[in-house]
Amino acid sequence: MVSIIVPVYNVSSYLNRCLNSLLEQTFKEIQVILIDDGSTDDSGKICDSFAKKDSRFRVIHQQNSGLSAARNSGLSLATGEYVIFVDGDDYVEKEYVEKLYLKAADTDSDIVICNYRFVNEAGNEITNDNYSKYCRQDSFDGTEALRLFEDKSFRTFFDVVWNKMYKRTLFEGISFPEGVSVIEDISVQPLLFHRAKRVSVAEDILYNYVYREGSLSHEKRSVQEDIRLRIPMMEKRLNWYKEWNIKELCLAHIIHMYSMYRQLPADNKELKRIQKEFRSIYKKGNYQGNIGFGRRIKFLIAAISLNFYEKLTVLK
Repeated sequence: MVSIIVPVYNVSSYLNRCLNSLLEQTFKEIQVILIDDGSTDDSGKICDSFAKKDSRFRVIHQQNSGLSAARNSGLSLATGEYVIFVDGDDYVEKEYVEKLYLKAADTDSDIVICNYRFVNEAGNEITNDNYSKYCRQDSFDGTEALRLFEDKSFRTFFDVVWNKMYKRTLFEGISFPEGVSVIEDISVQPLLFHRAKRVSVAEDILYNYVYREGSLSHEKRSVQEDIRLRIPMMEKRLNWYKEWNIKELCLAHIIHMYSMYRQLPADNKELKRIQKEFRSIYKKGNYQGNIGFGRRIKFLIAAISLNFYEKLTVLK
């Protein structure tokens, strides 16, 4: 069985489309957990109506606590071998669960990822710079998944949780950080990839992400404000990579951190600290895999000067 966790908050205009897409799944052995997170519109009533018509749907009404708390509530009730997260204003293709489940079975994967499309509120596909389609039917281990997670070429593909199916046991001892309104996904994704023995990609476009101007995830923030929200999580992620002793991830992550710190008001002390950290890690130990000659040269240049490395990448 596959448990589908749907956090719901004031999305009554979109919720029927979302829940109907789950009701129509070709894979029938599903448990749909609807977490009504204190909605003040008709979202709670819509959830109740679906629970009445199909016993596979279960509704929990809770005080408004945020997306992370809603997901955590769903995880505490999930009983399926796998779990999927679907946002209440999005919708999925009819074969969404079936294709991810079969991919997991065929490849013995702990995580399966699918492609998705951005659509407007009317359901028409739109372009978005935050996404690059991953066009390979790949299967790899958790460490390689983390390398791709750090490769910003694919943007949100490896970052978010809503285009993935997870073996439920991966979440043992892991929960979404409550009390934050952004970066919930990337706060847990590295931990889940690290635990996964195998991660696979289904090339199909199976998830429809509805781009709503008024949603929290699209709240307008300055670049500096956004970076300040992300930096504590980035520092924590670097500590994880050091703990896991994955040298190439540490170096790639520090390069990304340096780039972000450079966008803040001048703080030479922090930039010097990051450069020192990079050189210290660069000199220690060996890489876990064959990272290629080109990447070795990039790390060498960055060890000499992260500032110079950044200028070279801008010239490209």
